Amino acid sequence: MRSFLITLATATALFLSGTAQAKDLNGRFALGALENSLGQQGVSVKYWVGNLGFNLLFGGNRASVKSPTGAVNAEGEEVATGVDVSQTSIDSAMRILFNAARAKDVNMYVGGGIGVGSLSGSVLGPGAPPVIAKVDATEVGFELFVGAEYFLSNHFAVQAEVGVPMRFVSEDGPAIAGGGALGEGSYMHFFRPATWAAGFSFYF
Repeated sequence: MRSFLITLATATALFLSGTAQAKDLNGRFALGALENSLGQQGVSVKYWVGNLGFNLLFGGNRASVKSPTGAVNAEGEEVATGVDVSQTSIDSAMRILFNAARAKDVNMYVGGGIGVGSLSGSVLGPGAPPVIAKVDATEVGFELFVGAEYFLSNHFAVQAEVGVPMRFVSEDGPAIAGGGALGEGSYMHFFRPATWAAGFSFYF
């Protein structure tokens, strides 16, 4: 996703014109896409009041995989071998940004945010009766970050961040960004190595 965002931002910039200067973002609204340091990806909405920015992020996905439901043995009898998997994940985040410094074409900021992820799914396995497993998890995470927004025009900017995430995983397992690699159990994943993030915004 990060590579896609950077590629799309670069391609879009080729079609935009205008001279960019240090930007006063007071009262500006922006719509774009972002991946934060928690790994959440989605639509980004920003609004600036003076040097203070409010950023909402919404994302999620739905997946359903159905493998063959059965095979026939040598006696012509159907043997159940398939597994059906369905999963829905929803991510949302609220972030606050402070525009700490400005340079030509670049606004630099620091900030923090809270992210919430929910994951639900089911696995239908072979057998008679079939084996069914269900997942229903919610996770909360926090992030601290520093970033820069580079304006390619008065209305289009790309951004890059480096952040430090903190994740609090419930007994049902991880749920942010579709689940992730953390296993089941209740624990805190605190200050893992800093993570890069990227995005772009169209300003109105």
